[in-house]
Amino acid sequence: MKKFINIFFERTLAILAFYFPFIEIACYFGPKVFLSTDSLLLRSFYSNHIIKLVNFYIDNNLLIFIFMIWVFIGCSRGTFPITKYLRFNVIQAILLNIIGTCFGVIFNFLPIALRESVFGVLFSNFLFLGVVLLISYSTLLIIYGRYPTIPVISEAAKMQVQQY
Repeated sequence: MKKFINIFFERTLAILAFYFPFIEIACYFGPKVFLSTDSLLLRSFYSNHIIKLVNFYIDNNLLIFIFMIWVFIGCSRGTFPITKYLRFNVIQAILLNIIGTCFGVIFNFLPIALRESVFGVLFSNFLFLGVVLLISYSTLLIIYGRYPTIPVISEAAKMQVQQY
């Protein structure tokens, strides 16, 4: 029974680590994706559920950034008493968050005419849905106890975990 609880706890923490990239991508691309649609259901879902998480993230972004740096350093150096499996998934989620942040900042620096064009909407939808699909894929594999493989990100996470 203790082994089951440890496995459940480990997998739950690995899945919860993917909260950060989801919220990051929802901060940058959520309004464009959800509010540019004609679907009242998607708009109300965003307004009632996701916007609350995004607002908390925006209000406390410095604190969350410091927390993520602390977790990243702790996981990459192996200072936390957790398994390599959990360390790998947490580092992978943080790296996915960093990539989402980079794309979000680049998108915000584009001219307004480009952001509001069909290209901007397509780019926003593609990136938002791509990250959500990567998170879903990772979550499914974590539930089954396997290592999710995301090109480039998984290699970087593996290098960080094997470093110490």
